[in-house]
Amino acid sequence: MAANATASARPAYPASPAFSDDLEFVTAYLTVHVLSDASRIYSYIFWVALVVVLISCSVLHHLNIRGGYIGALWNKWAIRRRTWRKKHSLALAKAKGQPHRQPFSLPANAQIFTLAVIVVAALLVSFLGPDYLAPGSTLWTLQDFPSATTSLAKRAYEMSDFYQYQPQYTIPKAWWTTGNRTGLIAFTLFPLCILFALKSPPFAIFSLPFLVQFYCDKLLWLHKWTARLIYFLTVLHVAFWSVQLVIERRASTGKIAYVYAWQYEKFLFAWTAFGCMTLLFALSIPIVRRAHYEAFYFLHILLVPLTLIMSALHHPPVWWWCWAALGLWFGERTWRFTWWLYTNGFLGSSTSSSRNTLRKKPSRLGGNDQKIETPYRPNMSQPSGPGMPRSGSTVGLMHYPPIPPPDITHGVRLTLPTDYVPPPGFAHAELLPGRTVRLRIITPGYLAWAPGQHFLISVPSITRFTSHPFTAASICDEQTPGADGRVLVFLIRAKNGWTKDLWDAVALMTSRNEQFRRGESLPRCEMPFRGVLLRACVDGPYGSSVRAAWMDYPSVLIVAGGSGVSYALSILQFMTLCLAGRNGRFLGGKSGGYGQPGFKTTRVRFVWLVREFAHVQWCASVLRRCMDIVPNTELQVDIFVTNVKPAAVPRGPPPPARVKFAPVQIPKEKGSELDPPSPKFAQEVNPRFSVSSDDSAESDVDLSYYTSIAPDEGELGHEEDPLDLTNFEGDDDTEMPGEAQFNLSVRQEGRMRRRKTRRLTMAAVAKQELMYRASEQNFDGPGQSSVQLVTKPTQLPRIDTNPSSSSRSGADLADLAATPSPELLPPPLTASSMASTPNSAHPLIDPSRDPGRALEPPTPASQFRSHSRLSVWTDTDSFAALVPGGDVHRAREQLRLDLDDGEVEDVGIVAEHARPGKPKLDRILADEVERSKGALAVACCGPTSLDAMMRKIIAAQINPARIRRGDMRGSITLFSEEFSY
Repeated sequence: MAANATASARPAYPASPAFSDDLEFVTAYLTVHVLSDASRIYSYIFWVALVVVLISCSVLHHLNIRGGYIGALWNKWAIRRRTWRKKHSLALAKAKGQPHRQPFSLPANAQIFTLAVIVVAALLVSFLGPDYLAPGSTLWTLQDFPSATTSLAKRAYEMSDFYQYQPQYTIPKAWWTTGNRTGLIAFTLFPLCILFALKSPPFAIFSLPFLVQFYCDKLLWLHKWTARLIYFLTVLHVAFWSVQLVIERRASTGKIAYVYAWQYEKFLFAWTAFGCMTLLFALSIPIVRRAHYEAFYFLHILLVPLTLIMSALHHPPVWWWCWAALGLWFGERTWRFTWWLYTNGFLGSSTSSSRNTLRKKPSRLGGNDQKIETPYRPNMSQPSGPGMPRSGSTVGLMHYPPIPPPDITHGVRLTLPTDYVPPPGFAHAELLPGRTVRLRIITPGYLAWAPGQHFLISVPSITRFTSHPFTAASICDEQTPGADGRVLVFLIRAKNGWTKDLWDAVALMTSRNEQFRRGESLPRCEMPFRGVLLRACVDGPYGSSVRAAWMDYPSVLIVAGGSGVSYALSILQFMTLCLAGRNGRFLGGKSGGYGQPGFKTTRVRFVWLVREFAHVQWCASVLRRCMDIVPNTELQVDIFVTNVKPAAVPRGPPPPARVKFAPVQIPKEKGSELDPPSPKFAQEVNPRFSVSSDDSAESDVDLSYYTSIAPDEGELGHEEDPLDLTNFEGDDDTEMPGEAQFNLSVRQEGRMRRRKTRRLTMAAVAKQELMYRASEQNFDGPGQSSVQLVTKPTQLPRIDTNPSSSSRSGADLADLAATPSPELLPPPLTASSMASTPNSAHPLIDPSRDPGRALEPPTPASQFRSHSRLSVWTDTDSFAALVPGGDVHRAREQLRLDLDDGEVEDVGIVAEHARPGKPKLDRILADEVERSKGALAVACCGPTSLDAMMRKIIAAQINPARIRRGDMRGSITLFSEEFSY
């Protein structure tokens, strides 16, 4: 570059005036080497292009272009993501006793493409075209407009006498021009980097409703890489200017310019900003951030504004970029802090919780004890009588769906899965299997959220100044009286760090029989029978799930892995209530519900991959309530338990309970020359529910990984492990003593329920066929039949809670499974049981939809009620692992884990839907695509591998050609929650 400069009539390295004073010399030197106003056009071009792209994407989002042919072509590639794992790494980690780790993963192709566009655009405006444009150039500049930056620069530098020495011509490239230009683009990227990190609108511009509605959960990855791009450009800026200061020498002394630059205060500001930025970069390395998140968080908050301020003081001519970024950051922090004060009761009046009482619930053994009131007017076309329920009876009977659409629907709601509502500002914490803590919080200030959004939770007794993100497993029901509809539920599984501290604290308080922390100002309220109360604060809500219009899709498939079920539960509850006729506008979502214009959803399928049978307790009450509200024709629940090893097969004939998951085969009479057509009941039962059978090669359950060596390459192209689908990074899978017996009990309960359901189904079909044949042969009617299909009613066996059986061997389990039990005989067949199905016991032939059929009111899911009793665990040794090491012996006598009777019964009912094995997700998705009456929405939340697998399967199922033919079943939209802070 120096050679070209000397050969040119217009040198690229202009001469500086000779001043005797060192500070005056370096001031003049740096003034001469400042970019002109016209040269800043590149930063404006970048932001104009960014705004155009943002507006275009927002328009495409609101026009739902992604659901059409072009959108399908884009989604088929954009949603995919790649994962990678070193060969034999699983075996090596197991041999060394190392914890399971998820494979290395890249983000989705759409995110990579977005980052590539940003990087390419930044590099183009950094290096394409001449660096230094002559002042007064005819290109687009701010020269013709009043500019505050010029006067600010003169006051800051006090260099008005030096501008005459600036080049008045265009310079294509030089060390100092390229260094200035890369620094300019680094300044330009500051506001964008901050915008990607902001959480709360209106400052988080990308999350505004009229734009793309992307929150920080989808943009944090771009924030990290934009920050790295800024650091890269800053390093180039420092490197180019270092070369410039080394090659330039002062004529009077012969010393390099670097020597004199240290006397210039703005040069010191530059190195201070670069030092802060370097420290930020080092602390942001994933290994360091995960190991020392609290330190990273505090230093991030300290160093970000310091970097921006030092950068602005370093170069005032373009410091508005720094002030804009700092204004966005400070404004959003102030907004969030003010909202935090209101939400947590420190500012303004608090919302009272009139329902903070212990609710005495009758036992559910006599039926569904908690009726869900409905204001739906009865269908007058239906005959009334003793067998017909009145308005206000259990939902899902005669008045589902509502006819006509109701105006007031606040009576229909999901009840809380506990009998206790905590006082505002406190969290009710309960210990669950799998080292999981369930938190229930009601905020003092009114707070609403959309299904699937997450919050930042802080518990001062654990850590006072840090908060951690967790997805709400509940929905906001604005029409529920009192505070019940505003209960935030979180399922927090212990890992390392804060979650482990929370688990240890709750376990220790439970063992000591402490119900609250001493020193926390607990208001006068009734105390819970189980669990503890902790002061808790909430910040939020956040999350891009607010952009999802669930009711625009005829079918919704919800897939969750492990503790990702929190996201799935909130979506499930929202869709369940909308299917029951509620307006989604009062549930945190978009307006619409069954029977209302624009509501298209007719079917929801819930698929949960979980590690242990005992983990079903996390959400059993919610699942049962959803199945009670919505008929099984609209809701299907499937739970797959992956950590179930095959029992040793004893000698002799194979045990009859061996699980292979085959669909139910409808028995037919042999030898008949002309079989009657299958009745509608038989046509709908068999294909509908996989829980009604245990063995089949045609099942959607994969058991191959139990009995064979894992292949070198799985579905994602590398070695796979069942833990990949259920365990997040850091999940503690250590099995506590006593939990193994609870797993066995839940598994046995589910197996026996499926057997009973299968026999009931087969008996109902057989009787239906007899009635059909009798009617063809002019019999007097089904009441004249003397065929006795069932001899006597029975009850399901009790779940064995003997802790000593937790060490039972595989052979013992096989013997237990093979033991015939007379208790498995089905109860007498009635019209109610005939109209019931294995899923939720709602009628397949809905009387409100088929007035010609009037059946007795079906019973809810509690028809197959459980007589299990796990509410009293008296063996303190079984749960000694709940307490941190040093306190175990001292707290052994007080340690006790209580399970609510109603919740245990819910676990028994939901256990019928929990099967061992890994699901064949591709078959499940293909089945839902064919069942759907249009486009399909898939909600997914789980570990990285599950997310990558679902993306691959969905991409394979998207069919643009099908959409072009007018068949919208080729359109599949993915709503995925996968983020990290």
